[in-house]
Amino acid sequence: MLNVDEFESVFRAADKKQFAFAPPDVGQVLVIADLEGEALADYVRASKALLEPITVAASEPPTWDVRGAGSWSGVEGVLRLVEEGDHDAVVTYRNLNSDAWQWAYSLGIYLNALTRGTQLPVFVTPNPRAYPSMEWRHNRTDSVMAINDSLVGDDLLVSWAARATREGGKLHLTHMEHDEIFERYMTAISKIPEIDTETARETLLQQLLREPKEWIATASAALAEAGEDLTVVEHVLRGHRVADYRAIIEAHEVDLVVFPTLEEDRIALHGVAYSLAVELVQTPLLMV
Repeated sequence: MLNVDEFESVFRAADKKQFAFAPPDVGQVLVIADLEGEALADYVRASKALLEPITVAASEPPTWDVRGAGSWSGVEGVLRLVEEGDHDAVVTYRNLNSDAWQWAYSLGIYLNALTRGTQLPVFVTPNPRAYPSMEWRHNRTDSVMAINDSLVGDDLLVSWAARATREGGKLHLTHMEHDEIFERYMTAISKIPEIDTETARETLLQQLLREPKEWIATASAALAEAGEDLTVVEHVLRGHRVADYRAIIEAHEVDLVVFPTLEEDRIALHGVAYSLAVELVQTPLLMV
């Protein structure tokens, strides 16, 4: 007969989170740029191509609120555009209104303000001055990756990533268990005589990786039931460095990377997100 602790463990193990598909319905897109004339028109065309899977699936064709050079001024002006409008998403690029695009060191003050000062999803494209031919516009988002170091339960993130994936494409769901934190806890466990360290290491790691695997399986089933024409690819592993994520992105030729924008306190960019966003200068991003 199970004792109380064993019964509670069995009960909790059976209580598994289920993914609930909540596809975004985008009615209005705000484009913020420091371009004008034909350069602005080219950027808008490229942006529309990038967001096509999302806008095509909208209940009505969305409107595009395009604000180029001269239609806003400073960070306060950019935030006012968001506050005064009824937008569902923002499209802009790294190092907006700055010559810092020449160096891959930051996202720029405007994107920092947008991610901290608003709750709208932000599509971040490569800077059109760094890539004037806008090679990224040919990315058909056939390969989209959602990244979170705690993927389980993030229905919003995965729903956006799924809707951004083109028909017949691959949706990569990536959960990376922080290996240094795991080793820290294992070091503490190894100092407790009553606990068998090797057994703890094996069973704890299995449980930590089992939960996201099971949740991803529910996501795959829910998306199939909803009629989404895509293939879910699971990536559940240990790691934490930008290089660990980047290796997966490059190996699968990912066209769009989707990750949570902020920590729960909305003070700082979530986890490894900032470093990853800075490094992926040629890859469009969606910060949810």
